[in-house]
Amino acid sequence: MTLKQFFQLAGGIVAGFIFYSTPLLPIIKFPIAIFCGILGALMAFVPFEERPLERWIFAFFKAIYAPTEFFWKKSVSPPKLFQDEPSSTPDTQLQNNAASEYSRSMAQKGDFLGNLEAKERGFFAGLTGIFSGTATQQATQTVPASPGIQGAMNIPHGIPTKITPATQSHLVVEEKPKAPEIPQNLISTQEVAPLIAGEEMISTRQAIFSIDAAPPNPPTIPNVIVGQVVDEHRKIIEGAIIEIRDSAGRPVRALRSNKVGHFITVTPLDPGRYDIITEKEGGQFSPVSFEANGNLIPPILVSGKKLEPGISNIESSNTVIQDNLSQNHAQ
Repeated sequence: MTLKQFFQLAGGIVAGFIFYSTPLLPIIKFPIAIFCGILGALMAFVPFEERPLERWIFAFFKAIYAPTEFFWKKSVSPPKLFQDEPSSTPDTQLQNNAASEYSRSMAQKGDFLGNLEAKERGFFAGLTGIFSGTATQQATQTVPASPGIQGAMNIPHGIPTKITPATQSHLVVEEKPKAPEIPQNLISTQEVAPLIAGEEMISTRQAIFSIDAAPPNPPTIPNVIVGQVVDEHRKIIEGAIIEIRDSAGRPVRALRSNKVGHFITVTPLDPGRYDIITEKEGGQFSPVSFEANGNLIPPILVSGKKLEPGISNIESSNTVIQDNLSQNHAQ
């Protein structure tokens, strides 16, 4: 509610209260009081054809008191739509004075301008004479005739000859060192048991080199290992512990897969054969073997599978070891 609407509503209510307080007959004062209150509410809140009621009331009284008959009378002179421009009268005396002053100033400058033009003509005449004299001298010079050709000159052409250096054979005497003789009684054979690091035997299989399956960037340094750890559904595994062991089972690198499952070694490995052992809680991974021979190694894909609830990593590793032992005995 705006301030204007408040005053309109309050005015209607106050007017109705005044009529209600007057000592008129009830049949007269009650209808007038109710009409005043309703009129104030209509003026404040109810528009008619998008116009407030007060506009309609003002238009009504304006139309009543406005004249409705008009009389036409012909005017004697036509009305002027545009204002006439004032006539400008030039001052001839000022113009004559300005013209006379200009002629006097030109007469004073006549001598100076005449001398200046004479000097300018003399300067240009001197330049013309200089250029005309040079052109005459150039035209009078004679060009010496070139001597005629007496005869054709024969230039001897040398014939290349191939020079072969004489080779001399050198005699080289090479002495072969004699191998030291070892007595037969000092050589003995002895069976050596295979060394198992940490009394743990894990079967390995050939590494799966994959460059297509969302691999990391291939390495640019030889013997640097990069790879990715995924599960059986090719989903990324984060936080897997990757351990690289040499052929003797000794760990040489320990890595951890990042959020996209990638792992990489900072320094290159020594030439040799290595195994990748991967561990992750709730997962089982097959070991991967590869060989570092001084060339670029493609990205390695380490795949695994999730274990069922209730099966620990130790039990799963023992199962894998038993399966590998049975396969070795069968072979």
